[in-house]
Amino acid sequence: MILQKNLPLCNFLACIILALLFIDSLVLAFSKMPAVGLFFLTASATAFLIFRKLKKHIFSGYHGDIDSIEGKINLAAENITEKEKILQSLSPKHEKISFLFEVSKKFIELSEPEEIYDFLLSTLDKLFPQADNILVFDFEKGQDNLSLVRSLKRKFAVIKEKKGGIIDSWILRHNSSLLIDDLIKDFRFDSYRVEAYTQRGCQSFVGSPFSIAEKPLGIVRMESVNPGVFSFDDSRLLRNICELAAVVLERGRLFEKARELAIRDSLTGLYLKDYFFDRLNHEFKRMNEGTSCGVIMADIDDFKKINDTYGHVVGDKVIIAISKILAALTKIPGMICGRFGGEEFVVLYPGCGLQSLVGLAERIRQEVNKTDLSFRRNTVHFTVSLGLALYPDTGKDALSLVKAADERLYKAKKEGKDRICFS
Repeated sequence: MILQKNLPLCNFLACIILALLFIDSLVLAFSKMPAVGLFFLTASATAFLIFRKLKKHIFSGYHGDIDSIEGKINLAAENITEKEKILQSLSPKHEKISFLFEVSKKFIELSEPEEIYDFLLSTLDKLFPQADNILVFDFEKGQDNLSLVRSLKRKFAVIKEKKGGIIDSWILRHNSSLLIDDLIKDFRFDSYRVEAYTQRGCQSFVGSPFSIAEKPLGIVRMESVNPGVFSFDDSRLLRNICELAAVVLERGRLFEKARELAIRDSLTGLYLKDYFFDRLNHEFKRMNEGTSCGVIMADIDDFKKINDTYGHVVGDKVIIAISKILAALTKIPGMICGRFGGEEFVVLYPGCGLQSLVGLAERIRQEVNKTDLSFRRNTVHFTVSLGLALYPDTGKDALSLVKAADERLYKAKKEGKDRICFS
């Protein structure tokens, strides 16, 4: 390209020189020395013809090299242009990579599922400002359904699909990401069956499962009222975030399960004695003046006789039946129920008065009394005796409160069993 650009200049200069020689020859030819002029005229014409042939011969030899050099120069120019484009895009990509690295470090530090869900939602909030709504669903394998655990609404919206919709079911069933550019034009879904469209007018969606291999843990769905809001890059980025969240969430659930196994009785699923005392001591530390706290101790009447008559298998079934009754009746926030050992159970009832404590104990007694077990054509009937203690009326600390309830329990047994004692 450079040589070819210089060729016209060379030709131009050569032509000027030859033209001057030719004019000189003409002047001499028609002046006082015609013979000399004629000689110069002939010489200049001959020189011009020789120059034409030499130029053609010289540059024809370099023509291939010139084309090759020109091609290399063009490739280099294209390469420079591409590099410039890459350099221009490096800054936002570097920022995104740095952000994802920080997200990964933060995810690894978390172990509680609730904390993981909170951080996942806040991360998606920062990464996808174009989404009008972000929904995070947990998958409950035992119940085989989705449940909404977190949501972010940037515009006023009412989200009624607490168990997910047909888009969420598709993502869960295929265990695959989903990108919908315009719901109205998407042949896979009937838009009038999608609540996000009929209730909120959303037209574009991107969603991803968070799963471990083929085991789904939940899904994320983002939506916008405008079509064409999300891209394939958004879908890939969302999937990467969800895969990371899935690993951390699974680890958190395993930790939670291990912790539960350490503090719960393997037969009944109720809390163990040590954990019960930890919670009771914690309750005493946080109680202010004027706050009350109740404890119920329960013991199966004539349990040894049940074991001797029907065997330990039936005895275990009786323990399990009573534990289910206790678990069903102690669902008030802060209330916990534990297996104190053998056939004894204990209930912690924070913030209750004497009337509420007595009422709960009586419901437990009645539910146990009307529950029978059938075993090999035999009907096994059983009852419980209960002792109650209330802080600050009885006991000044956790140990003295439980001791007072235990003493009243055995007082109830001495008075005839299948009854409660609170004084």
